[in-house]
Amino acid sequence: MSSPSRLPWWKRALFLAIPVIVSAFIGLLVVESYVRSTRTRLDLWALTGRKVAEHPMAAWAQVDAFSAFRGRPAHHEAKTFNQHGFVSTPELGVSKPEGTIRVVFLGGSSTAGMGRDLADEDTWPWQTAEMVRRNLPDTKIEFINGALAGYTSFESYGRLWSRIRFFSPDVIVVNHAWNEMYYFTSGKVDSITAWRTLSDGSWTLDRTDQPLAVYKPRAVDHVVRWSQALVRLRLLLSRKPPGEVGGASDTPTKTLATDYDRRGLDIWRANLRLIREATRIMGAELFVLKQPTLIVEGTTECPRLSERERRRCWYEFHGFDHAAHIDAFRQIYRVIDEEISAQRIVDVTAISGRPEYFYDHVHPTEAGATKIAETVSTALVAYLRPQVASGGRSTRKD
Repeated sequence: MSSPSRLPWWKRALFLAIPVIVSAFIGLLVVESYVRSTRTRLDLWALTGRKVAEHPMAAWAQVDAFSAFRGRPAHHEAKTFNQHGFVSTPELGVSKPEGTIRVVFLGGSSTAGMGRDLADEDTWPWQTAEMVRRNLPDTKIEFINGALAGYTSFESYGRLWSRIRFFSPDVIVVNHAWNEMYYFTSGKVDSITAWRTLSDGSWTLDRTDQPLAVYKPRAVDHVVRWSQALVRLRLLLSRKPPGEVGGASDTPTKTLATDYDRRGLDIWRANLRLIREATRIMGAELFVLKQPTLIVEGTTECPRLSERERRRCWYEFHGFDHAAHIDAFRQIYRVIDEEISAQRIVDVTAISGRPEYFYDHVHPTEAGATKIAETVSTALVAYLRPQVASGGRSTRKD
């Protein structure tokens, strides 16, 4: 028998490669077993819009009679939902303990820390509560993150009056802008009475009416789809469009409108008024944020950004272009100025347009969340400190 040193080079290479291949295969099996036993199954064909499947929110959401959907109590990978379905919120009872101040945060995925998942403690509402506690060390502060990915002011208002009011909130903080543009899209206002319904008039998370592409299809999908570990790696390396559902693309694949349905601003105004009045009836104080965004005025795309960073300003979701988004944000801010007293507006747009603070068009990074929390906590402390000193909010028992 010939010794390995006398074998042809390709056979020697094969001898050396076999242990590496076997080790890699065993390692993949171990990782695959771990992923399958500890993570929910991902259907790549459904995520890339190749087939109709379960609604993409069904893994973490359940239908709610008054706010379309709420969180499903459980821990879902990076996010925790407490027993009441509030995301990134510590457990708390419905009855408020004496001497406690409760702060509620309302908004979409950028408030919930979803879309680009942040750990519970890294979300800006959690950080805000911690900062308020440090500034008011003798006051017990509890908070509720009442936001969820996909929420507009419709869902926030529904959750506020139907659920959150029973938790006796003292302060309510609203952060809405981007998701309001859901119904700024052409044709949505004309069918607004069918909001959050499927084509048959029902609302469910068990199915969708059509394929929903959360990720852009790739040729490699045919190879990796059989492995949950490889599927997760493929998704990790892909650009994930933010928000609840919608077509996916690194760059727009359709002609974008140069304007939006401005009747949507009247809906936003009415919803903000409803939230304002509901807050007043509850005896709470309302603060409204001017939501920060990576989409700012400048060039035809996000200014001061590299080509790679420009792709994070994703317009296809709403169907109208950069200039229209700029104006939509501006008009949403104008409505806030007209409906909310200046002392209760928290302008966080100082971080807008700065890529180090955003994963994409509107979802903050950890650093961005900290910046938001610093601004919001400053406003809350300025309001709460005299309240506490005078024996106001902190002594209220509900």
